[in-house]
Amino acid sequence: MQAVSVKVGKLYGVDYVNELYKQLLTLHKDCIYYCMTDDPVGLHKDIKIIKTTDDFEERKWWNKIKLFEPGLFDQSTIYLDLDCYIHIPLNKFFETYKPGKLNILKTNWFSDGIARKVHQCNVNSSIMIIDKDNCAPLWKECKANIEKMYKSFYGLDPWIYRRHKENIYYFQPGLAYSYKHGCVFPSDIEQNKLRQLPVCIFDDALDRYEILNGLWASTKVMG
Repeated sequence: MQAVSVKVGKLYGVDYVNELYKQLLTLHKDCIYYCMTDDPVGLHKDIKIIKTTDDFEERKWWNKIKLFEPGLFDQSTIYLDLDCYIHIPLNKFFETYKPGKLNILKTNWFSDGIARKVHQCNVNSSIMIIDKDNCAPLWKECKANIEKMYKSFYGLDPWIYRRHKENIYYFQPGLAYSYKHGCVFPSDIEQNKLRQLPVCIFDDALDRYEILNGLWASTKVMG
């Protein structure tokens, strides 16, 4: 299995990357892990570095679009935001994978109406599966209109939703959840609760680092 994350700027320290790598090795001992970063200092020696620069100083999350470049990966690769914690293996993400589409998370913890009203979309790019050619249409627009995209959309997710809805495929509900908001609306929306599902996303959680520190301490590497 291959996985990748992006660390640009100072918002996330190297511990976020190294600990995510440790989780991956615990659950997928042969995992190859890439980190796209402008500063690889302190990263585990076995993490494969994709060098980049910070081209979006005010909204660094836009740097993720560089992952859409065709041919960057030679096989299907799962992208994980650095505020994710992996509880159990990620196999189900790949078992339901739709070839030719950008497989991406849906904000199932909100109703569609709330998601579109508050966040302008129901797409969440915290977890994606990227392969060598499934992002070609997105990359083509990035190359041609990046300044217009950046001015027109505050975040990457609304751009994907509004401009490339036909190129995406949502993961099935229950593979990931938001620590702050819950899992599936309206049946499971208890907040600030850990669940035994593959991935927890600590989006906007004020005590994110404190909770993650406790979880990191319990992670043991296989082999």
